[in-house]
Amino acid sequence: MKTVIPQTARSRLRAQTLLQSYHAECEANFLRLSRLLHGFESGAELNVALPHRDRRPDFVDLRVIERNPYTAQVEIAQREPPWGAGQRMMMQLRVYLDARMAEVIACQGLRHFKLRYHYPNPQMLAPDEKRQLNHFLGEWLSACLRHGQSTRPVALAAGN
Repeated sequence: MKTVIPQTARSRLRAQTLLQSYHAECEANFLRLSRLLHGFESGAELNVALPHRDRRPDFVDLRVIERNPYTAQVEIAQREPPWGAGQRMMMQLRVYLDARMAEVIACQGLRHFKLRYHYPNPQMLAPDEKRQLNHFLGEWLSACLRHGQSTRPVALAAGN
């Protein structure tokens, strides 16, 4: 029979703090994403160019793949890898419309991330891989909001 060792108050507090910071990151990502994809309507798209000083811009495409009453699934991808080499970055996100949170559910073909991993592990994922992916998503969305330029012309309504 396996002996269960109760968690100490210290480790429970640490786990609670990790979960709270993870939720805060997901809430911030929802706000960033909602500024880019208003309403999360199915099929909505945004194509963004992120300019650089010494090279051509990176192009980022955001697309709502699926919309349900309480959730939406969004894909965010680089159109071409930077500097013309390597694999393009691609993420799938689940947006919880009622909870106002967005999190990464897939990245570069990997799915179903745990909150914590033992290290080393067979996939060589970081101990806090899920948190790092969502933090990276936040930086990517922030860059799109701060520096991005839409690659499609905006139609203005006549008479306004």
